[in-house]
Amino acid sequence: MAMVHPGFGLTRSNQVTEMLQTSVPACVVAAFLAMAVTGCEKRSGEAVVLAKERIEAAVPVVETPNAQSAPLRPIADDEITVDGYVMKPAVRGTSRDPRALNHEQWIVKVQMLGDGRTIQIQADQAQWEKLRENDRIKVKYRMGKYTGTVWASEIE
Repeated sequence: MAMVHPGFGLTRSNQVTEMLQTSVPACVVAAFLAMAVTGCEKRSGEAVVLAKERIEAAVPVVETPNAQSAPLRPIADDEITVDGYVMKPAVRGTSRDPRALNHEQWIVKVQMLGDGRTIQIQADQAQWEKLRENDRIKVKYRMGKYTGTVWASEIE
């Protein structure tokens, strides 16, 4: 293949390389999108409300440049574990809760009647206020075919 002087433009092989560099990210995005759509199945069913929890918005945290993670230590007698996070009982649901985000959260914990699976659903405030423990509700969600992970759960 003949090389063309840089002033005259790209050679055929350089054109192909440039085309691949610009189109590969689009292909990668398309592949991930296809896997996400085919890797999850939609499910719905009836569930019983087990618990409700409100978590305040987190207080903005200023991190120091040399911040390091805390070493592993045993859980103290005055601490609890919630969703894998260790905290003092008084912190649960407040803006200092380690699960707190930059917005308020209204969480409904339900148990599916069909398979006994427990799911946490992010609800809006109006839905959350209407619900009581032991209420029966309709829930729809996506479940990963390969991992069994629940995604995008919502109250119908």
